[in-house]
Amino acid sequence: MKRTPSKILDELNKNVLDKQSAVQQLIALIENSTKIKYRLESLKILRKSISIENFGGNRDSLISFFENLLISDTDEIIRNEAALILCHEYKDKALNPMSWALHHEDSPLCLQTILNSLIRIVKNLVKRNDPITKLMLVHEIKQINEKDFKIGFEALKSTNGARDFTPRELADILINYFALVYLKKTNWRLKYKVYQCKIIELDFIFKGLTKLPSAIKHLTYLKKLIFRYNQITELPDWIKSLHVLESLNLNVNNLNKLPASIGSLSHLKELLLWKNELQDLPNSICSLQSLKYLNLRLNQIKQLPYNFGNLINLIDLNLHDNKLTEIPESISSLKSLNKLNLSWNLLTTLSQSITSLVSLTSLDLERNELIKIPTSIGSLKSLEILNLGDNKIEKIPETIGNLKKLRILNISRNKLINLPESLCSLENLKELYLSENILDTSSIILKKLEHKGVKIFL
Repeated sequence: MKRTPSKILDELNKNVLDKQSAVQQLIALIENSTKIKYRLESLKILRKSISIENFGGNRDSLISFFENLLISDTDEIIRNEAALILCHEYKDKALNPMSWALHHEDSPLCLQTILNSLIRIVKNLVKRNDPITKLMLVHEIKQINEKDFKIGFEALKSTNGARDFTPRELADILINYFALVYLKKTNWRLKYKVYQCKIIELDFIFKGLTKLPSAIKHLTYLKKLIFRYNQITELPDWIKSLHVLESLNLNVNNLNKLPASIGSLSHLKELLLWKNELQDLPNSICSLQSLKYLNLRLNQIKQLPYNFGNLINLIDLNLHDNKLTEIPESISSLKSLNKLNLSWNLLTTLSQSITSLVSLTSLDLERNELIKIPTSIGSLKSLEILNLGDNKIEKIPETIGNLKKLRILNISRNKLINLPESLCSLENLKELYLSENILDTSSIILKKLEHKGVKIFL
């Protein structure tokens, strides 16, 4: 009768076959069968149904068998299953063969399994925390040929002096290295930066990605992560594991939402989400109190979280071309804000919350639905650039004359009939844009401004 994996398993369960005979027959099927189905099923039976540790003297011969499958079998599914078995059954001996396979494997499926297995093996060694563990980890690090890691490790040894590395420190070096090898093999011409054997920057520009590579979650020393010009639709919850990340660039992707876990990135200073498909923001984003630069231009955001003002260190906020109809009152708490771009939205009023931002040097409100500018505009005494173009404004208040630092004023494409006389008191005004209004171009105010050297664009 033709032998099949299921037949062998059935005979084993009924004690017709002993374990050693079953293993020998399964191995014969794996080595000789032309049917991938039988080969894979045989491997899975070995992995799940038989405790390899109970095979006594056969154990070493079995690891050699699985190693050979991992490094030389022509089918990626078989190699992948062999990697899983080595990881689960031979944690103490699989580090070297797995490392070799990582460097020589090309299949994305196998590479992912090998990387995950290596990280699991290394973490398991750390838990043992014995002298042999440290020797194994150091030996593996010394096999690394990557220049940044070789130089970095020597520098670390010099810095540490007589102090030994802890198993955790050694493991971190290997995990960063293994993850880098994987990412370089799966992403052509990957740009990266290494410091002290840790990956601190990764740049995946134009890689055609639809999701973040899961290997990144192991790189917990990352400070800068760039995914410009991809097709990423969402961020994984594990983004929170990048706890020292300072800059995250996802400009020009297809993000339609952000995970609540993004609020855990307490060191994040720069969040760039230009040109995505976001309609709202999680409240947790307001926990990013280290954030200084937030670019959300060219999305579809309809409203900001009510507690947006918690971003107290924000310097530059860009919300150009969204669908905002109002701004939360809490924005008045952004006392460090220098630049605010709200152009191309649907705002109908300029609220007190904006005119209380006394540190603003640039305010862009172009192409909204503004009809009236409040007298409180005069409170923005640090303002150098004010863009009110392409609205429905009928009058500019005299308090605009309080903006003594104003250099550029755009009030073109509105419904203005007159200009406030206080414009003449703006000693630093260099450019004034007035086109497409109903103004008297021969007015005394314009002549005075021209006489002062102001460039007027009608």
